[in-house]
Order: sequence, then structure tokens, then C-alpha cells
Amino acid sequence: MKHKLKHLSRFCCRPNSPIEFEAVKMAAEIGVVNIHFRSNNHGYYFSVYGEYLWQCDDNSIAKGKSDLISVLDFCNKLRMSEEEAEKLEDDRVEFILFKDYLDFSDDSKTLIALNDHYFKTNEDGTEVTLHKRDC
Repeated sequence: MKHKLKHLSRFCCRPNSPIEFEAVKMAAEIGVVNIHFRSNNHGYYFSVYGEYLWQCDDNSIAKGKSDLISVLDFCNKLRMSEEEAEKLEDDRVEFILFKDYLDFSDDSKTLIALNDHYFKTNEDGTEVTLHKRDC
């Protein structure tokens, strides 16, 4: 699932009708991606972040991060297998999981902790975890 979600995070779509909207939701369920709707959301953009298919009120989340593609192409990508996604994986693809807690640097090569969070490395330096500062 990791490879699939990482690949999907490159794309978003904008359904033009209620039928296309329902098609994306159905494809997400088949593709085992959780659907998340924000309460103040009235738009029709869909993007994949983490394990969720987001409905966005505009393309500001996807701007600069994702390519806008057709609904049919987006549905096909939601239905792809993990093996297919692994073959398509590109290390340059950004996988945004916790946008409120971390972000990529301007050159997209390093991660930056946000909002009183910090990174901690284990003793042998093989693992990095994100923590919240006690204020």
C-alpha cells in the first residue's frame, strides 16, 4: 500500500458531474483508500494524501505537488495494484503524510518539523521519529 499511496500522491482530479464524483468515491473504496471530506468543503477536487482520498474546495493543496488528470485516469490509478505502483515509484515523488507537523524544504530534499514538533534519532542512527515539544 505504501508504494501505491506514494504514487497516487502525485495526482489529483476534478470531477465535472455528480456521476464522476461518485465514480471517484467508488474507485477509492475498491482501491482501499479511505475517503475524507472536510466539513467546510464544497469543491470537487480529489487528491491522495497519506491513506486518505481528500476532497478539496480548490486545488491549493495540490498546486505544485500534484498533476491534475482526468477522472478516468485517476480512477484507474486508484485501482492499480501495489506491484504496479512499485514499478512506477520514483524517489523524487513527495509523500506528504502529516502536512500540519512536517513539510519539505524549498529544495524538496529535506524535511522540516513544524508547529513545535521536532525529529529525534535513535541510538544507532537508523530511525528518525517525529515528536511534539512540551510547551
